[in-house]
Amino acid sequence: MPYERLARSLRESGSPRVATMPDGSIDHFCSVVTGADEPLETRESFGQEILGDRSSFRFRVVTTEPGGQAVNAAKQLHAFGGSVTCYGYHDAPAFDDVPFETKSMGEPATVYVFNFGDRDVMFVNNSEVTEWTLADLRRFGELSEVFTVDVICCCNWTSITGLERAFHQLGELDVPRVPFVFDPGDIVGCGSGEIDSLLDALTNLQDTFDVVYNANRQEIRTSAAPLSGSVENDVDRLETIREETGITASVMHARSEAAVVTADRRHRVDTLQIEHPERHTGGGDRFTGGLGHALACGWDWDVALACGNACASYYVESARTGDVDDMVAFLQG
Repeated sequence: MPYERLARSLRESGSPRVATMPDGSIDHFCSVVTGADEPLETRESFGQEILGDRSSFRFRVVTTEPGGQAVNAAKQLHAFGGSVTCYGYHDAPAFDDVPFETKSMGEPATVYVFNFGDRDVMFVNNSEVTEWTLADLRRFGELSEVFTVDVICCCNWTSITGLERAFHQLGELDVPRVPFVFDPGDIVGCGSGEIDSLLDALTNLQDTFDVVYNANRQEIRTSAAPLSGSVENDVDRLETIREETGITASVMHARSEAAVVTADRRHRVDTLQIEHPERHTGGGDRFTGGLGHALACGWDWDVALACGNACASYYVESARTGDVDDMVAFLQG
């Protein structure tokens, strides 16, 4: 079983060198309250209040944390003992105490996450994040140094403009071939032309790296929609994306399962189910971190999917990023 093998692998894993990029945010986790000072527990109750007579709401900031998809993935990679450098937008006091190395390119975005029992709702202000270029990375050293690592986790194409151009340029870079785990962020609602441009950039990126496209179920369906053929099954959609782009692997992380398609195999691993989630937002980022750690260590794909699943489930249940001891206890519990 992949989860049993995962527990053994985590105990024996080393300290891979990792680069994550290129976002960063200050995340305010909030609750919405009514006039009676009672929190609204679900999105449905919030929607009913909006559609009713109420025109204003109050919210409370419960906690504030340094965040961003690349930052959250870095938290997981560091928790597993990785030597992590996170490149992004970190010019804020909230980032002073993160336990890994950060290289900041500017001020972070501001995010308000409203916690509801069924699902979180997020509002993002990216006004401080300008177009990202490889020149931003060159401020910290030669690109050959930045990308000479065991794995790269890159996230948030939807919020960071300039990634496509950078991917085309990186396709010409001379560095060791390593896994490049890419989570595009919430692309649901993007047009077919935008998706085509993104996937074309991944094709070029594959010339330098082993690209792993990593997205949730709805994002995979959005990604596959403009491609040729009539596809009904999500794993077939992963196959279509991989074949059309020529990348190393397409991965889907979902509430019920994780799946991967490579050139010669398919794997599916059931997700560890959580009865009482503490957080809904951020689990996918921990999946990215867990998947990246596994690929950096050279683990088999089924164990890599199990690692991503376990990291996501542990975070959803506890609102904490689990280290090796946490994860082994979680798997054995």
